[in-house]
Amino acid sequence: MPTWILEDDCLTPDRVIKIEFKGLNPFRLYHAMPGFLRAIFDVRGKDVYEKDFRWDFTSEPRWFFSKFIVRKGYDIWSTIWAEVTMQGTQPSDPNKEGEMFVLITGKLLTRSPENTIWSRTGLYKSLRWLYFRTLYNDVRRNYLEECRIKLNDLKLAIERTLGIAPEAVMR
Repeated sequence: MPTWILEDDCLTPDRVIKIEFKGLNPFRLYHAMPGFLRAIFDVRGKDVYEKDFRWDFTSEPRWFFSKFIVRKGYDIWSTIWAEVTMQGTQPSDPNKEGEMFVLITGKLLTRSPENTIWSRTGLYKSLRWLYFRTLYNDVRRNYLEECRIKLNDLKLAIERTLGIAPEAVMR
């Protein structure tokens, strides 16, 4: 089914927040992440996915990789997709230092399906463009700003969990 899609990065122009950590028990963030995503994005558990998890317990220190995705729907067109990637090493002794880095990204997707004869006509596409350009543009900008704020709140929660001195959050 053809679909008209608008996609914007929430963190433009940087596109990603990167957090580096070296200290005790970095893997503790993995256990806290689903709760952070549910609370900060105000979604239910079904909207938080663990897309990938890898753990190598054969090496010392133990290597891990995890990717979480959260989906926050706003209206019939727009949805925020945020992704958190964590990668690092965790010694088998939690009293030894490990290290990790965290990448946070987010996108606002606005979709308008073209699944009917009417929605494929030039008149419909012209009216849709006019509506999205004049009325819905401000709504999308508000969603983008909310996404950016939520991603910065997530960064702050991660830094507090890891014991990193938080930097000033730009709002």
